Amino acid sequence: MNIGKPIQIIFFIILALLISSFLLLIDHVSPIAGIAELISSGFLTHYGLMATLNDTIPLLIVAVAIIIPFVAKFWNIGGQGQYIFGSIFATWIGLELAGSLPVALLITVAIIFAFIGGALWAIPPTLMKIYFGTNEIITTLMMNFIAVYFLDYMTIGPMEGALAKITHVPSSAPIPTPDLLPHIGGVSTGIFLALAIAIIIFLLLRYTNFGYELKLIGSSVDAAKYSGASLRRDLLLSMVLSGGIAGIAGMIQVFGITTVLLPQVFSDITTSFGYVGIPVALVASLNPLITIISAFFFSGILNGAYAMEISFGIPIDLVITIYGLMMFFAVIGVMINLGKIFRRPRAK
Repeated sequence: MNIGKPIQIIFFIILALLISSFLLLIDHVSPIAGIAELISSGFLTHYGLMATLNDTIPLLIVAVAIIIPFVAKFWNIGGQGQYIFGSIFATWIGLELAGSLPVALLITVAIIFAFIGGALWAIPPTLMKIYFGTNEIITTLMMNFIAVYFLDYMTIGPMEGALAKITHVPSSAPIPTPDLLPHIGGVSTGIFLALAIAIIIFLLLRYTNFGYELKLIGSSVDAAKYSGASLRRDLLLSMVLSGGIAGIAGMIQVFGITTVLLPQVFSDITTSFGYVGIPVALVASLNPLITIISAFFFSGILNGAYAMEISFGIPIDLVITIYGLMMFFAVIGVMINLGKIFRRPRAK
């Protein structure tokens, strides 16, 4: 990542803050007080920092997962569905085996099942792309909708918990406390797994033949074919890894934060890690290590924005708007090359 890109990102984030300030003024909130609350509650207070770190974990894992096929310009927009199926598989195995296995072994098995669940959900759109040329943006996106409604069915049907039947609030039974991921200082130990995944995928893409072939496919399909790369194998493997890792994020969220399987709401940005992970990965220029910083930053901005809602009574829609502005302009800062965008075309 060259020096120009961080400067561009900072410039556009400041621009987003200026627009957010105008929106706060319309709602009769001091922009200085509002932005100070956003930064303080997202990054500087103990409670806010712990919440930010916990939100960073699934967001980081999903963003890193999305990077793998993105490198080959295979646009996996289905991270949300893969995340959901990973959480379903992990919760099911966790409830079935709770108390019958040592905690470390149960968590390991849950991670494996989460990987399988996410990977299985990633395979159909990949095969459709490979064999029929179907647009993967459409198919992976549509798979998200199926996953969301299937999760709704599971939380009010086969996996509905006893408490949910009484309260009529959809959820599974809770994972028993002894089988949950432990916390250190209020932060789920899943953070270590998230960091390990980011480092491993960075090394995989940077130093392996598989990573080289994915980059070659992304640069030129013809060059990749000429070099002997197997496009079908590489794309399928990249999506299996992507979906599986996104599934692990779902397991970490259940075993580390929520303790129960909850339905997803399309409009709830706090549970839409598969969607939010896309701009997080783009802001990091598809670099898994820089994604650590990107995920942490946007998790802090989200928590700070929600704190603004509580402190100043601003509408939730404005909170989400401010968060969206931050993401939108940060991505602009990475993707726009001002010299290329505004360069005058040569006369023919």
